[in-house]
Parts: sequence; structure tokens; C-alpha cells
Amino acid sequence: MTLELKRMAYSPWLVISVFGEIDMGSSPKLRTEIISVVNEGHSNLVLDLTSVDFIDSAGLGTIIGGLRRVRSHGGDLLLVCPEERIQKIFTLCDLNKIFTFHLTHTEAVEDNKEMD
Repeated sequence: MTLELKRMAYSPWLVISVFGEIDMGSSPKLRTEIISVVNEGHSNLVLDLTSVDFIDSAGLGTIIGGLRRVRSHGGDLLLVCPEERIQKIFTLCDLNKIFTFHLTHTEAVEDNKEMD
């Protein structure tokens, strides 16, 4: 399955909605997108994983790399991840200690208004 990405602005946040699978074959596309939006001046990102069917270790590494990149630019990366099966992958790798899962874009942005 191919990976599709869609951008949406929720100032000061930029939402990147991800559709499909984030794996070794597709994670470079996500990595390139994150680098691109940070280079465009967006350091507060919401990564919406609602429509992600599968994620492997390469995908997790890409998301962690994205977090490091935005934080090095004074921002943050939030996750929208209502699917318990995807959350479980993060939890099994103890990444639930780094990321907080939000159910919607609105919840993620509202819970993090201090970043304005």
C-alpha cells in the first residue's frame, strides 16, 4: 500500500495526515515531508495517524527523528492516534513515555495551546 500525506494548517500547528502504511519502504517519504515542513518554518507539527494501517520499526524511527528535528527548532510533535492497535506498537517500545496520544487534531491543538 502506498503512503499518502496531506497537510492542514491549525496555526501555529501544521497537521500532517498520514494514510496507509509507514514501513521501511514508505518511511523515507514521511521523513522527507517532515524535513520539508520544518525547513519551511513549521516547528509545531501534529502527525495524524488515524488512517495508518501498519507501522514498523523504520516508521517508528522516522517519527522519533521527526520529534528530534522539531524540538531542535524549538517546537514539538504531537500524535493523533485513536487506533488502539497502533498505540500498542508505540507502547511495546516504551514510546508512550515520549508521546501522548490524542483522539483528534482539535484535541491535540487545544491541549497544547501554550505553544502559541
